Amino acid sequence: MNGLKRTVAVLTLLVTLSGCSAWAQREYVQVRELSANYTEMYVEYTFYDTKGRNLGLGGSANPFSKNGQGGGACCAFLPGPGQTVRVEWDEETPGRSESRTFHYSRDVVVIGSPPLPGDSYNYVITRFFPAHQIEVEFVSESKGGGRSPRLDQIFYGRSVMRHMGE
Repeated sequence: MNGLKRTVAVLTLLVTLSGCSAWAQREYVQVRELSANYTEMYVEYTFYDTKGRNLGLGGSANPFSKNGQGGGACCAFLPGPGQTVRVEWDEETPGRSESRTFHYSRDVVVIGSPPLPGDSYNYVITRFFPAHQIEVEFVSESKGGGRSPRLDQIFYGRSVMRHMGE
């Protein structure tokens, strides 16, 4: 009977570890989402994996001339740096009597550095640029440390234009 209990305990442990290992192999990271919009369109967006499964995170972003910020949703597990996410977004033309909405979808490789060890704040910043360009960057900050220089000036209330790859 002792042998049976030991076998069940070992099997339970193996199943638990393999589940955690599978999660880690996918390299998903828990993040808070922020967005910076460098266009003059209103944007609403959602994150998916490359198979089309909703990852439970998204939001909206104002046009650049109206502070260009959005997001702030917390928290979800997203693929980390080097992994691919699909972002689907709608752009709405502001200030027209008849609003027009355009739908876009892009598979994007997440850029940035791996999460910092220990306690840290993890963000994914989604940046919208003219000509339907998009960038997704992972940023990690130590709790109690300074702000990351990778955070856009727009998050500090400064209307400083940024370009793809900066």
